[in-house]
Amino acid sequence: MPLLASSQTLSSDTLCSVPCYTLKNALIVKAERDYLKDQITVTRDSVSILSNIVLTQNDLIINRDSTITLYKDNESRYIEMLGNKDKIIEVKDKQVSKAKKSSKLAWLTTGVSTALFLIILL
Repeated sequence: MPLLASSQTLSSDTLCSVPCYTLKNALIVKAERDYLKDQITVTRDSVSILSNIVLTQNDLIINRDSTITLYKDNESRYIEMLGNKDKIIEVKDKQVSKAKKSSKLAWLTTGVSTALFLIILL
C-alpha cells in the first residue's frame, strides 16, 4: 500500500493526485456528514414544534381544569339553591294545608251557626 504523501504530486496548488478509494471514502464520509447535519436540523425543528404543541396542550388542559372547577362550583350552588327552594315549597305546602283546614273549619262553623240560627228562628 503506497503512502498517501507519496501518491500526491505537487504539480500545482489546485491539483493533487489521490487514490480513488480514498476519494470515494472521503466523499461517502462527506455525504453522511451532510445527511446527518440535515437530520439534526430536522430533528431540532421537530423538537421545537413538539415543544410548542406540548405547551399549547398544557395551556388547554389548565383552561379545561379551571372550566371544570367553575362548572362544579356552579353545580354545587345550583344544588344548594334547589335544596332551599324545596324547603320553601314544603313550608308553603304546610301553609296551604293549614289554610285549607282553617277554611273547612270556617265553613263548618258557618254551616253549624246557620243551622242553629235557623233552628232557633223556627
